[in-house]
Amino acid sequence: MIDLPRRALTPALPPLFWVVLWSSGGGCYDNPEPQVSGKAVVTLDGQELVIDTGDNGTKVVDLYDDGVSGACVVRREGEISVVVERDDKAGFWHINPMAQDGRPHVSVTIDADLYQGPCAITVEEQPTDIYEADVTAGPCDAIRLFDGAKVRLETATFHVRDCLGTK
Repeated sequence: MIDLPRRALTPALPPLFWVVLWSSGGGCYDNPEPQVSGKAVVTLDGQELVIDTGDNGTKVVDLYDDGVSGACVVRREGEISVVVERDDKAGFWHINPMAQDGRPHVSVTIDADLYQGPCAITVEEQPTDIYEADVTAGPCDAIRLFDGAKVRLETATFHVRDCLGTK
């Protein structure tokens, strides 16, 4: 095994990997690769912006997909984080609806600007598979912290399967 400093590996791994690793506590899990499909719509200054996993939200993506990647983490029962992001980092390129410590909220990144705010999130487990769920968020407002500018999450609807973590 080659022993490399962590910073030597950092540029080689996608940013979404570090979100998942941090969110999951860095542990190893037996479940398969998390899969996400869906899309989210936000409005900013009257303009509608969409992030979509593909095929109008029906294409299933994972952490390592090119173009649009997705992941999900379940830390404890009732705590979930879904991350979808586009590789090009332009326009609406990142969304993360999450329910954590009884505080559901959403993070949205448009160009280089991060918006965050409280948001209603619903998680509906599938009756046939406890490792599969529909996660919806919105409508809600998120603000840019340094100046209070707002973005409106109209809707976010994601189907997740095999999220990292434990139930």
